[in-house]
Parts: sequence; C-alpha cells; structure tokens
Amino acid sequence: MAQDYVVLKDSSEYGRIVINKSVFQSISEISVRDIDNISLKDTKFNKPVNVWVEKNKLHISADIRVKYGANVNATCGLVQNRIYENIVFMTGFKPSEVSVNVIGFEI
Repeated sequence: MAQDYVVLKDSSEYGRIVINKSVFQSISEISVRDIDNISLKDTKFNKPVNVWVEKNKLHISADIRVKYGANVNATCGLVQNRIYENIVFMTGFKPSEVSVNVIGFEI
C-alpha cells in the first residue's frame, strides 16, 4: 500500500521528520505552470500531477498538453528537470521517478 508521506529523518531525540505527498504535488504543479509552451490537464476530478510513495521512494507523473509547433522532446525534458530540481532544492529529497505524459496538443 502506498504511503501518504516520505520519511526524511527516521528518528532523532525529538521524533521523525516526514513530508506529506501533497507538498511534492504542490511543488511540482508550481514548477510546471511557469514553463512556456505547455499547459496542465486540470479538471475538477483529476489532478494534473500525481504523486505516490512506495517504500519511501517518490514517484511523480505529470499530464501536460504541448502547444502546437513546440519541440515535444525538449519540452518534456525541461518539465522533468524543473520538477526534479525544485523538489531537491526545496525538500532535499530526490524523486525516484518523474514521468511526463503528453496527453494532447493546443493551438
């Protein structure tokens, strides 16, 4: 079963330090919204960025739409790098996987 948090520091004299997966989801969404040539698939029932934790390993999946005429490969690489770098910078935790799914194009 997937966890709802990542353990950063298992035990110290004061307790343990954990980060909820919603924090990683928020960081990922903010990171992606600043990139040109893409938009997030944002509906009422589905989140554009899915985050799950298994065995204290972080997995991220982002569903994006690429603007017509943009280089898809370069854009997806930029999205992956931006999400990874921002999560490492803000939390110090390295994601195991950052997947980018192109679900369509925009004109």
